[in-house]
Amino acid sequence: MCGHALRQHRGPLGQQRGRPHPLHEAEPQRFATIERLAADRRLRCHHCGAEAAIAGNCPTCGNVDLKPMGRGTQRVEETLAALFAGARIVRIDRDSARRRADLVRTLEDIRRGEGDILVGTQLLAKGHDFPSLTLVAVLNADTALISTDYRAPERLFAVLAQVAGRAGRRERPGEVLVQTRYPRHPLFAALTRHDFAGFAKAQLEERRAAGFPPFVFEAALRAEAPRLETAMAFLKTMAKAVVAPEEVRVFDPVPHVLTRRANFERAQVIVQSPSRPALQQYLTTLSERLFEKAPRQVRWHLDVDPIEFD
Repeated sequence: MCGHALRQHRGPLGQQRGRPHPLHEAEPQRFATIERLAADRRLRCHHCGAEAAIAGNCPTCGNVDLKPMGRGTQRVEETLAALFAGARIVRIDRDSARRRADLVRTLEDIRRGEGDILVGTQLLAKGHDFPSLTLVAVLNADTALISTDYRAPERLFAVLAQVAGRAGRRERPGEVLVQTRYPRHPLFAALTRHDFAGFAKAQLEERRAAGFPPFVFEAALRAEAPRLETAMAFLKTMAKAVVAPEEVRVFDPVPHVLTRRANFERAQVIVQSPSRPALQQYLTTLSERLFEKAPRQVRWHLDVDPIEFD
């Protein structure tokens, strides 16, 4: 398909969903996965910016048989270069466009036709007009479909609709390919029909049944400390410090999905209520107790109507 687009002088675009982490190895100080930068031969954490040289052997067992895994933008670029010799491939991500001037210059080059294949992340999804672009391919869309965040399908639908709008903006029609293990998922069916209203209605019904916003109001008490046990103990104490009214539900503390970041370990307590005034009254009392009882080694904040649950 990509080769056909090139033969027809139509530029294809390959979008890598999310920020890739090609080296599937736990980052020892942050419990996150890290990215291998092929050009610099270094490892980098995109959560805190920490860097390190690529080790020649496993620091735990000493095995030298190390192999990078995954499908980051650099690996996609390398694969396309091998498949389409002579094609002009342009990659846009946070590593290739660290300065705004670099990004602007690259985008202008693309608009002038100085590129055959464009590879990038969500930076390419919104607001760009590429006259010759008629083929869009989205790789590994399931990373955004399967998530602990109940808003993930909504966000994926929006991103796919936006990136699909980059193709066929002139006289030639556009085509969009999406890589997924779940082609019969209702999200993709609604997307092919351009049926956002139907998709939104189905999402709202799911949220109503599960007791998610907008049918309840939420807040998150988040804490971080050098040790997870300290953060969890603090949250358990604070959850018991204020008696919740009948209309307010306080869940047990849980670690964040990305537990350790920037040398702090993080946990949170979710609070829900069908009544905004009841929730606000509870949070006001809780906030007073927090200022009174929070130990120095714990950093905390209250997030009302949270939109991220990482």
